[in-house]
Amino acid sequence: MRKVLTIILFSVLSLTIAAEDVIIALLQPLTVSGTTACDPFEVSIVRGELRKAFGWQSGYQVVSRLDVDAIMKEMGFQQSGMVSDNQRKKVGEMTSAQYICVSSITKYGTQLYIEAYLVNVETGQMTNPATQYANVKNEDYSTLPSSCTALAEEMLGAISGAVKRPPVRGGGVNRQPVNQDFVETAWDINMKMIWVEGGDFLMGCTSEQGSCYDDEKNVRRVTVDGFYIGMLEVTQAQWEKVIGTSIYQQRNKANSSYSIYGAGADYPMYYVSWEEAMEFCRLLSNKTGKTYTLPTEAQWEYAARGGKKADGTQYAGSNMVDVVAWYTGNSGQTTHPCGTKRANALGIYDMSGNVWEWCKDWYGSSYPSYDTNNPTGPSSGSSRVLRGGSWNNNAGGCRVANRNSGSRGYRGNGLGFRVVLLP
Repeated sequence: MRKVLTIILFSVLSLTIAAEDVIIALLQPLTVSGTTACDPFEVSIVRGELRKAFGWQSGYQVVSRLDVDAIMKEMGFQQSGMVSDNQRKKVGEMTSAQYICVSSITKYGTQLYIEAYLVNVETGQMTNPATQYANVKNEDYSTLPSSCTALAEEMLGAISGAVKRPPVRGGGVNRQPVNQDFVETAWDINMKMIWVEGGDFLMGCTSEQGSCYDDEKNVRRVTVDGFYIGMLEVTQAQWEKVIGTSIYQQRNKANSSYSIYGAGADYPMYYVSWEEAMEFCRLLSNKTGKTYTLPTEAQWEYAARGGKKADGTQYAGSNMVDVVAWYTGNSGQTTHPCGTKRANALGIYDMSGNVWEWCKDWYGSSYPSYDTNNPTGPSSGSSRVLRGGSWNNNAGGCRVANRNSGSRGYRGNGLGFRVVLLP
């Protein structure tokens, strides 16, 4: 029996498996002594990038487990680096995986040496190790995604002729009901999507908004087509299942000295840049075959106001900010679990307060009068639109017409997002 260079630990996520996909159980990478010690953060990044690299490939799914200690106890895995035939088969039984991905990381100076291979759960046969180097000088991990993608492609290429795909049952692509609310189950994120019927509305500083800023004051009638929008802001659990990083790792990307303002599966994800929010949408789109993206500013405000059910309120669902929003007056200077305030007329939560939400548009200092049919904002700019206010803003910042902006790479302690799906 060949020695498997790994401690059998499943990574932190639990993913839903489509019947037609080949399933790969991804194990925690083992660190092997080199000239420089590997940082645990580097191990986490490699694991996350490998998971994404496999997930991008059509016809493959990655499976992992939430309760690592329970799995180890139940399976009787030993932390010796040796996996018996029975243990290997037990992984297959519990996860329905056809293959196990085993990887190791060695650091030489500023170079990460990554080795990975696949083990056939049924036969025990292993692919030849795939290897890649990645330069991480000055903690720059920008080359890791391409390195991990190359590893995944090499490993999958080695098994592509031998793959026995499970039979497809009940039809293939998981498509949403037309013009109905539904739950997106890819990667087991269980994200409820609300159908917003298209229509027109007055966008900007309408009379109920009270004191407005100049960038809201060019009120115009805007038309938007129907779309789906997340009932909740993207939660920390959903983010981890798609992107693979925790709130603590995202905080460290911003600045390790920054504080955490609420942590838990149902809390909104924050310390997320616009670019990372778009990456979340891209991965979800690739996995599902649907078109997920960030909302345009017009879509966001239309949904926040209640769409065709709009009730003319100052905030998203009420004229009383405490009813619908977590803001400086009631937040206790922290985020709160999503969906714990009252929803708006469409059944959407937290569009006022909790965390700011990235929109797709470039920010412009005023609305152009001519761009009124499914507007997408300026063609260029230096910052992206933020909407909704946060736990750290006063009531005025949580109005449905209030606007803000941030540079596309900025990660803030009150910056999150929700997704839209184009039908």
